Amino acid sequence: MAIQFKKRNKPKTIVDLIPMIDIVFQLVIFFMVATTFKTTTGIELELPNAQEVTTISTSPLKITVIDAENIIIGNKKTDLQNFKNVLNQEVIRDSSIKQSVIIYGNKKMEYQLLIDVMDILRIAGYESIDLALKKKTILIGD
Repeated sequence: MAIQFKKRNKPKTIVDLIPMIDIVFQLVIFFMVATTFKTTTGIELELPNAQEVTTISTSPLKITVIDAENIIIGNKKTDLQNFKNVLNQEVIRDSSIKQSVIIYGNKKMEYQLLIDVMDILRIAGYESIDLALKKKTILIGD
């Protein structure tokens, strides 16, 4: 004769997902608030391309050259004639500026204008003058 056991009902386990959804929602809000966004000056530039591009870790002075009438040092707009005066004022105002400069220029900018700006910077004592570039993509098989 076989022994018969009574079946016991197992308690059903219920996973409550609402607290997990609350935590995920709070994390999303936290990361949205804590994220820093890259701010740019709002000038549309078409940077020239190069095969090798390096990143600069310091915070140099940023100069945007559009044409001879539109040169932006930091956030001050000037022209080529007043470039040296505004450059000296910017360096006096912010003494944390290093002796390095990044020049952002349009792809179709005049070459002589770039040389004039670089000459003024060299005379002012800037030793490291870098040009902002976009990395060139090379397609093999074309």
